[in-house]
Amino acid sequence: MIVNAQGIVIGRRTVGEYDRLVTLFTEDLGKIPVRFIGVSRPAGKLKALSEPLEWGEYRLHLSPRSDVAKCVGGRIVATFPGIRGELARITAGLYCAELLDRLTPDHLPSPEKFRLLASTLAALEEAPCRWISLSFGLRLMELAGFGLRERAPRTCGAVWTALHETEPSELVHLAFDRAAAADARQLLESHFELQSGRPLLVARFREALRAPREGVPT
Repeated sequence: MIVNAQGIVIGRRTVGEYDRLVTLFTEDLGKIPVRFIGVSRPAGKLKALSEPLEWGEYRLHLSPRSDVAKCVGGRIVATFPGIRGELARITAGLYCAELLDRLTPDHLPSPEKFRLLASTLAALEEAPCRWISLSFGLRLMELAGFGLRERAPRTCGAVWTALHETEPSELVHLAFDRAAAADARQLLESHFELQSGRPLLVARFREALRAPREGVPT
């Protein structure tokens, strides 16, 4: 069966010499593994559609004999060049993708999660913001049934509700509070590790990159 599905790539790995196995989060089908045949060849087609954080409309072949779909075509909806052009923003985007991947089972549709991811990436594309990936994680936890709304750290009273309810594009107007952000992120990541049984790899990468000088953290 051939279907068309809007989706965003939240993970990717090489399979064999020329293929890629992509984790695609779709609006209607949920999270599905998708094989891209031959895209790593010099003349391989559909390579752009298999890149992390790519938003596209995918033409997928679904087989009742396999949980893995095959991509047979598609078109790009958004590539988010602003995110890809800045280390802090690409790290934030991949942080959101890893959270979503680890907290969502395959083949479980969730249009709310798809809309949250799409609006978060669109907001990151417009401007870097220190709150965006943190807000995404807290809202995703609620959608996954592991909400932290009732466990606000003492330092977060002034921003906690906003982080759970403000649209990603509006978070740029929320004054940054370093202590509140640090405490909220520590709570989010420790709770994630408790639920998933493993630490966030992008969070470890972020910590390894952190320098003494001021930057824009994820």
